[in-house]
Amino acid sequence: MTKAADDVRSWPARVHITRVDPAAEEPDGPCVRAWHAVVAASMAQDAPGTAPAAPGRFHAQLTAGETVVWTAARAGRVVGLAVLRLPSITVTGRAQVHVHPAHRRRGVGDRLVTALTAEARARGLHRVIAAVPVGGPGDAFCLRRGLTRLRTLHHLLLSLRQVHPGWLDEMVAVEHPGYRLTETARIAAPGRQDAVPDDVLLTVAAEHGRKVVGCTEVVVPTGRGPHVTQHDRPPADGHHGLGLDLWVKAAMLRLLYDQYPQVTQIATDNPGHDTALLAVNRHLGFRLHHRINEYRLDVTGSPATS
Repeated sequence: MTKAADDVRSWPARVHITRVDPAAEEPDGPCVRAWHAVVAASMAQDAPGTAPAAPGRFHAQLTAGETVVWTAARAGRVVGLAVLRLPSITVTGRAQVHVHPAHRRRGVGDRLVTALTAEARARGLHRVIAAVPVGGPGDAFCLRRGLTRLRTLHHLLLSLRQVHPGWLDEMVAVEHPGYRLTETARIAAPGRQDAVPDDVLLTVAAEHGRKVVGCTEVVVPTGRGPHVTQHDRPPADGHHGLGLDLWVKAAMLRLLYDQYPQVTQIATDNPGHDTALLAVNRHLGFRLHHRINEYRLDVTGSPATS
């Protein structure tokens, strides 16, 4: 064992949990950088090849919508971070918990989840959803604490410049009688959990009459970022098996080619049980990067569990 590792393990086990206010910190200040370093180390360990956004956007994400944030510190050093995102119209919150790999198995995660659970209960939430990489320590932690596994998501990546625009044109040109494509772009408003203000939200939809029966949305960071995130809504009942999902997704890729040439990579998460959507994404060139398990924490004493 190295001296550094000996030093870490010899530190006292006492952990200090502190509720912090990200809005009071400078986006590139020392506190935000310390939090960012913990999350970066945690993600690199649990899902190699992933990383948080740069400190400035990381700070914007922490302050987007209504969030509660805690840090865990040992001997004055930040070793953990927990974020509870509060819902606007439901009773389900979403949480992230990160502990630096060098400080795991020492009660840090337990203390952060305890603080998070107490806050969720005080806010009247019924449940909290957390996502962790499959097979990582987060999986074992969630199961040990009795959380309920809900579903597995496939995190997929597409290198856009490896897709030929002419091939996309062919797919977009396929006729779908009775349906039409629409495109919209708008600026993200405060309160969204998957975007921050000034992000551009692009939507391509398939409409039947005046009804949207399938669509896909891409979040472009501040309208300039090279890495974007895509969210899909599968075709509505009665409109499956018509190729609408491939149609709208191909149109979205063509839109990115034409209007956002700086975009080089697209990320998306698909439920493992949605074999049709996974097949469409594989056809377009998306490749599996890692898998994520979503867990439900039922808040003790809430109407959902009492």
